[in-house]
Amino acid sequence: MNRWIFLSVMLLSLITQKLVSQNTPWDIIYCLNGGENKSMGISKLSSPNPREKPGWNLIFSDEFQADSLDPVKWNRSTPGDDKYGSCLREFAINPENNVIENGSARILNTIDPQLPDCPYSFGEIKTMSVRDTAFKSYYFYAPGYLETRMKLFTKTGQGAACWLWGIGSPENPGTPGPWNEIDIFELNGVNTNIFNGAYHWTYNGVHVSQNHSIYLTDSSQIYDLSTNWTTFGLEWDTLSVKWFVNNHLVKELDLTKIPPYCIGAQHYNQPMAPFCLRFNTGDNTVGNQAGIPNPADFPQAMMIDYVRMYKRINHKATQIIISDGQFQICANAISPETTVKTIRIPYYPDAVYHISSPAFEMQRISSPIPQPPEKFLIWIKPGIQSGQAYPIYAETHFSSGYTVYDTAYIYISEEVPPIPGNDFIPSQIDTNCGFTIKTTILPNLLGCDFSLDNGSTWDPGITIREGGTTFCRFGKFKPEQVVDFAVRTQNGCGYSPVRYANLTMPIPPAGCKWPAGVNDRTWPPSAGFSLVVSVTPNPVVSILNVKVASDFNRLSKPVQLKIFDIHARMVASETLTSEETQLDLNYVPNGVYCLQILMNQIIIHRSSFIKQ
Repeated sequence: MNRWIFLSVMLLSLITQKLVSQNTPWDIIYCLNGGENKSMGISKLSSPNPREKPGWNLIFSDEFQADSLDPVKWNRSTPGDDKYGSCLREFAINPENNVIENGSARILNTIDPQLPDCPYSFGEIKTMSVRDTAFKSYYFYAPGYLETRMKLFTKTGQGAACWLWGIGSPENPGTPGPWNEIDIFELNGVNTNIFNGAYHWTYNGVHVSQNHSIYLTDSSQIYDLSTNWTTFGLEWDTLSVKWFVNNHLVKELDLTKIPPYCIGAQHYNQPMAPFCLRFNTGDNTVGNQAGIPNPADFPQAMMIDYVRMYKRINHKATQIIISDGQFQICANAISPETTVKTIRIPYYPDAVYHISSPAFEMQRISSPIPQPPEKFLIWIKPGIQSGQAYPIYAETHFSSGYTVYDTAYIYISEEVPPIPGNDFIPSQIDTNCGFTIKTTILPNLLGCDFSLDNGSTWDPGITIREGGTTFCRFGKFKPEQVVDFAVRTQNGCGYSPVRYANLTMPIPPAGCKWPAGVNDRTWPPSAGFSLVVSVTPNPVVSILNVKVASDFNRLSKPVQLKIFDIHARMVASETLTSEETQLDLNYVPNGVYCLQILMNQIIIHRSSFIKQ
């Protein structure tokens, strides 16, 4: 770039105050170029990678050794599925453009009109479907690693892509909700050595993305994607996204940093939604999109040697998900007709599931497309007593030999809770003299809600345990303010009657600063503080390893770990002082146990394990 142009852009940015403290001159170059561009030297791989990957468990693979595409693992996109019933840059989708030949999948571009005035057709395969009720959709969850070995093509006006497409939530994948997309690669159809990747998300309802183009070289020579078998890898979790080519890390996106100002978002969204996997040829997806295909260049094929998906060791590939997030059920749920409680297990096409419970009957129910089918309606078996928590066991066997165990405890409530008591007290929560309101509630409640507008709207409170007593606390208020509020509690049977009350906050203690700003009705920001924790091995024989994610040092101390048996009796308690802790459980009887991690007496993580 001409240095005078560069200096002018710098000056203009400073004048308009668009250049904020986290931006650098490189961010301006990034914006002017439309994304990050750099060169990366890689090496050819003479043979495929082994299936075993250190630090990861294989949960899905297709080596494409059959005579045809596996209809259980792959959905062939059709003109009526997922908005492809149109002609885009002279290409329309054709489900016949997906074949297996000589041990690899071939996704084709052909001269084969599928729609009027649309001379070319392309292919796509994916692990979900919008309208095909015969296909069982499945999704992949973070932290994950995808690896695929491919041979591409470079022809003007033609393209290819492989990406993870996520929408919805872990409880309801594929339904309306947060949207993420991670492009493992997009082929621009012209350059033989350009690797394009991107991360897309929505910010305030607007589509934003972080793009990069890597110029691949091999020993000072241009790396040719059209003649070499190339291994693409993608590792993603809630902290970063990493792209690999032939086992070389070519791009890492730190999701904890503030994006360059030109992206139009103040932060990166975390890729929390489960992802389906998609392979697609056809119209030129990036780069020279105005290029006109040459009929002499057809047919072209994106060849796929294998696809493998891995789950990081110490993270479960499948676990029991309570669809409503409430680990309680009402005692009157004694038949399929009287219950609405459902549980779900993430589905994978070659996994074998065993689900059981000593207290609950279960019936698999069909789910609307595109939700996975491993969904169960549960109700209480005859003779089971209320007022206790009972386990549901799940055991998942993958064809690679990897087995996952999980347990969820469901508390059986007898009836709706009584009206909350009237023992409200203010509690100081910071050095600025902010106060929260605290009240005792009955144990085994799902939680409490409060309202500051006479019950028109409700906000969740925080349930905490102090000295064997359960409390609910809510809001952040200024000293000497009179607060009118309403409180209700909830269990598996519903909400309690509402208690209306008012409370005057204390005068500011000596040495406190008067709080700035307004009252914060939603303090703390969320009762559902998320913490990444691994508990291994599971089942455990003697030594249990508990590892907290790398953000452990950012937690307010003390952080406590507690273990309970199925009768809610505490069998172990430990103050965590580092990210990794070992617990000797030789003295603990065999059985199923619940593990909790608490910060300031607030439960921020729950999981379970089996002692054998």
